[in-house]
Amino acid sequence: MATPTWGMLAKSQTDSEKIEEAIARLIAEHNDDEEAHLGAGQSLQSHKASEIIDHVVESIVADKIKKGEVNFSHFTENHKFIFTTFDSLDGWEQGGVGTEIITCVLGGTKLETGAVDGDTAYISAEPENGFGDNPNFDNNPVAQALIKIMDKGFAEVHFHIGQAGFQSAGNDYVGFLFDQNKVYAVCRRAAASETKEEIISPPEPEDPHIYRVEYVNSSEVKFYIDGVLKKTITTNVPDGDNESACIFIGVKNSHDGGEQTIGVYHAIYQEES
Repeated sequence: MATPTWGMLAKSQTDSEKIEEAIARLIAEHNDDEEAHLGAGQSLQSHKASEIIDHVVESIVADKIKKGEVNFSHFTENHKFIFTTFDSLDGWEQGGVGTEIITCVLGGTKLETGAVDGDTAYISAEPENGFGDNPNFDNNPVAQALIKIMDKGFAEVHFHIGQAGFQSAGNDYVGFLFDQNKVYAVCRRAAASETKEEIISPPEPEDPHIYRVEYVNSSEVKFYIDGVLKKTITTNVPDGDNESACIFIGVKNSHDGGEQTIGVYHAIYQEES
């Protein structure tokens, strides 16, 4: 007697539909059911109710967003928000040591030092005394800038959130430092020591790149270059009111005999509240 194949048997003596056919039919019916998995605790309902709906990076494309659906209030509602391509430097503190030249150019600004070792040029976004709140690390700030360093060999470049001025002891800041052909992620609390970690194999700084620092909380700061996470620092992270600049960008000459120049094409600053 041949061994029967279970799936090819009839469901019952009163129903000639094969078991395999019944399984295929039930799966098809389930796939066609628009209300499948919508019950409480089931997968689609849980996905719909999730606070964060996760998708593959860069999987949401522009044609899936309804026209007019995203507006400027999404960026600015309950936020302190700055975005500039430097059509003007009004509102920016400007200065330096030596014969600095700071110029608005189409689509950005150019910072050029004098030709002497130690000459500097900088810009910083600072609140006016009596007008506006000081930037506050309690509000988890984020800063981003598109920067090009014209001569990486002799330029010391600073980009950070925190107290205005070049990075030094006594200041609170989180950001990037470019020095001697190396790129560093830096955190410092004024009363504590500094954490400075080299970013290995960074992209060529003489090409424009987007540098982004995200202050997650008083225990964590993330550093991105061109959207790629390069460093996370968890020590010597400042907190509270930093009492000075939202953004500081500066270049310092480290030799005699030639000016040092950087281009800054855009800058963004945002706080959660």
